[in-house]
Amino acid sequence: MKTFRKIQSIHNAPETMMGPIKLRQAFPLQGIEQVSPFILLHHFDFTYAPYENNFHVAPHPHRGFCPITFMFEGSIEHEDSLGNKKVIGDNEVQWINAGRGIIHSEKADKAFVERGGRSQGIQLWINIPRAQKMNPASYQPITKNEVVLTEKAGVEFRLVSGSYDGKKGPAHSNVFTAMSRMNTGSQDTLTFPSGNNVCFYILEGELILNENQTIKQHDLVIFDQEDGEIKLEAKSNSKLLLMAGEPIDEPLVTHGPFVMTSQTEILEAMRDYQQGKMGFLS
Repeated sequence: MKTFRKIQSIHNAPETMMGPIKLRQAFPLQGIEQVSPFILLHHFDFTYAPYENNFHVAPHPHRGFCPITFMFEGSIEHEDSLGNKKVIGDNEVQWINAGRGIIHSEKADKAFVERGGRSQGIQLWINIPRAQKMNPASYQPITKNEVVLTEKAGVEFRLVSGSYDGKKGPAHSNVFTAMSRMNTGSQDTLTFPSGNNVCFYILEGELILNENQTIKQHDLVIFDQEDGEIKLEAKSNSKLLLMAGEPIDEPLVTHGPFVMTSQTEILEAMRDYQQGKMGFLS
């Protein structure tokens, strides 16, 4: 008899405003500070007419974690204080390790603004251990050809980071993340180490989880730390972000774009940014 991994909780991500932009925020929320090592998940989904898209996030700093953008549809342009400038598109990923400090901006790229269309994706913040927080910053654009794609019977499984089923994702991280697309009626069975925190976010669609639990668009599913399979059956065409990793057993202290382990480290980050030690981006 199969043993399924126990579901700890399911909740539907509420809408929130980030300035003028309306998003879904799966965590942090009251009662769910983090699903360590994952500390923030925003889901954006917009459809634009040609020349309607005015998305632009001005230059801002980060320190002490990895802010990741998973583009399921559309494209976005990144620029940073390390000198990188890159557009990522459908099924591509922007992987930043902010380390001791980086300044970056994001905006709609010119070609996407001209043609319009759907822009859908996830911004996920992944914590890193205190010992790595002051390492040099890095930027890694991951193209659709670099993402490790596994296709089977109506399922597209794109491994971005970490290891799964003998394969390793291209991102410079041991934390597991994957983008999954499942057609109506398709099935997938997944297993993760018992000590991992595991959670799934459903961007769209409806699925049956572990044969008897319905999960739907905007749901975040968090599993217990235990052995057991996770079985998914798509009731409609679905998109998911799959996440798993070892929890970081350290204090979590955040202030805006800085993620550290003490208030003193936060004050140092603010000082270093103000003194230009994280670089510059006009």
